[in-house]
Amino acid sequence: MQGASAGPDVNPGTSLDKRNEGNPAYRSPEAKTPIGDASAGSRTFSTNCAGCHGLDGRGGERAHNIATARQVMALSDGDLVSILRNGITGTGMPPFSHLGSKGIDDVVAYLRTLQGKVAVVRVKGDAKAGRGLFYGKAECGRCHIVKGEGGFMAPDLTDFATGMTAETIELAITKPDTRLGPNQAVVSLLLVDGTTVEGTARAEDNFTITLQEQDGRFRTFSKGRVASIRRTGHSIMPKDYETRLSRKELDDLVSYLVAVSEEAPARPARGRRQQ
Repeated sequence: MQGASAGPDVNPGTSLDKRNEGNPAYRSPEAKTPIGDASAGSRTFSTNCAGCHGLDGRGGERAHNIATARQVMALSDGDLVSILRNGITGTGMPPFSHLGSKGIDDVVAYLRTLQGKVAVVRVKGDAKAGRGLFYGKAECGRCHIVKGEGGFMAPDLTDFATGMTAETIELAITKPDTRLGPNQAVVSLLLVDGTTVEGTARAEDNFTITLQEQDGRFRTFSKGRVASIRRTGHSIMPKDYETRLSRKELDDLVSYLVAVSEEAPARPARGRRQQ
């Protein structure tokens, strides 16, 4: 997907600390009035987009990340509206002109909420020490991968912190169930042959459900093969980081995640993967 890059557009009255602009731990992404109704867009996205892009927009078995990929975040609202209206020639991204202007605007507004755009992000920890924690004491690297290094049981965190506040990142670490999205909870499928499969739901419709298993693989099941679906409401993450890590260690870990997200290259926002 190609598109013009959009520069920062900060709301009038937003106070930026100019003294921090040279600090690599400071950034000022785009922040502006939503183009449409994000609440309505959430329903439209779930019905029309999540089947390929995942419920959180971070990609699935059939299409790529459109929530935190820098190349997509840099697109203007107008660029996104055009893509939704016209599709992308030569890919699996179809046009959604049938949603109408309001429906398309609402989806764009919801996508902006998935992108977590904020006016200012400040962190105060030591990113180098945070890396040591990530692969050491905190054991994040046993499940998560960053820049190709780590495990496959949980999502890639290379660009996880893009557009997120330090407070939101810390909350995701210390209270993983508090802000748990529908695609982040462990789901247990009992198949009609008696087999049990567990993972996180990456996409679901009336006929199929796609899980990402602990080894990172995506598996899609026809609901005709599923006897029952149990949604645990819990993350696979440990629940004791708030006590296991000190205040400084939490700051360092957050700083590391922000730093690697700053360095992450743009992910191509292509359409449906070719089979």
